Amino acid sequence: MQQTEFNWRTGSDQLKIRGMVWQPLPGNPIHAVIALVHGMGEHLGRYRRFAEFFTAKGFAIISYDQRGHGKSDGKKGHIVHYNQLLDGIDDLLEKTRLQFKDKPVILYGHSMGGNLVLNYALKKPNSVKAVIATGPWLRLAFDPPVLQVKLAQLMRNLYPGFTQSSGLKTQYLSRDTDVVKAYERDRLVHDRISASFFINLYQAGLYALQHANELKLPTLLMHGGGDKITSAAATEEFAGKSGLVSELKIWDGMYHEIHNEPEREAVLEYANVWIEQQLNG
Repeated sequence: MQQTEFNWRTGSDQLKIRGMVWQPLPGNPIHAVIALVHGMGEHLGRYRRFAEFFTAKGFAIISYDQRGHGKSDGKKGHIVHYNQLLDGIDDLLEKTRLQFKDKPVILYGHSMGGNLVLNYALKKPNSVKAVIATGPWLRLAFDPPVLQVKLAQLMRNLYPGFTQSSGLKTQYLSRDTDVVKAYERDRLVHDRISASFFINLYQAGLYALQHANELKLPTLLMHGGGDKITSAAATEEFAGKSGLVSELKIWDGMYHEIHNEPEREAVLEYANVWIEQQLNG
């Protein structure tokens, strides 16, 4: 596998964004590209094993650290507008097309990234070949108290940049304890979230559920049945509303990061088979 890091500037604030491409070694054909959007608080480096799997199957993987994440610029856990996150996907797909030209593109998002790619697909239905969302943050696995949501809405207006801990329970990321320990040791991971960030993602999740029947892109939805971070029931609801354009796979007993579970090979192979079906029409 060949790895290449690159950077670009984005938005009116011209933040520097870190990007990465993983691809098969020179001489090996690339038949499609997976554009990867990571989750809240993490970074692209946590997807190296994912990249190793798919490059061996003939895919290139392109990803980026979202603003305020990993090695990219920006205040940790804070955005002003949701469109700042969607603009990041615009940038990613522009870089993808510049480098890989006419190769089919699969847009893949996990957790917060799942929220983003589903909303992106709803707003820009001709943007990519297909979409995969794993453990998407459409709703949390627990309902935040009404008072907490109202307080966050108030704080977004009074002090939008104020951040606090997300309260993520790392033991629920994966049943693989090595994955959890690596996450907890990772200096590029953070647990910050602002009121503005939370409300934007919360409302965008509800928007996606309300408009799921408008989905036009082929979409694979996968969720761990034992996920205690984001709601598998919400993913099932989205799949039910979006109809035949989507396929749903619930992985019984698995936690939030299904691509980092002990059964990860089966999860990635399921995604690989589904992608090949889309590419072959």
